[in-house]
Amino acid sequence: MALTSDPLPEKIAAVLKENFEADTIIDLSASGVRDNLHVLVVSRALDQKTEKQKQEYLWSLLDDAVKKAELSEDDLGRISLVLPVSVEELKR
Repeated sequence: MALTSDPLPEKIAAVLKENFEADTIIDLSASGVRDNLHVLVVSRALDQKTEKQKQEYLWSLLDDAVKKAELSEDDLGRISLVLPVSVEELKR
């Protein structure tokens, strides 16, 4: 799957960028299985959070985007991995 021809990664990135500081890294890549996507977010906003809290926060942002009709349930179904990483974790 060529991500350049798929508008979904840009839509997901836009939703997430609305909720993070400008220095946050948001990267979407093909999972290699069907047209599924992996979502990586590296942000200071995730510092001091447990893995569960980070996962819940990112999925709540994505779920809210469905409620606002920015994304569909089918769009969310294409996300096979969400990897939230705090800057603290990178320094360890």
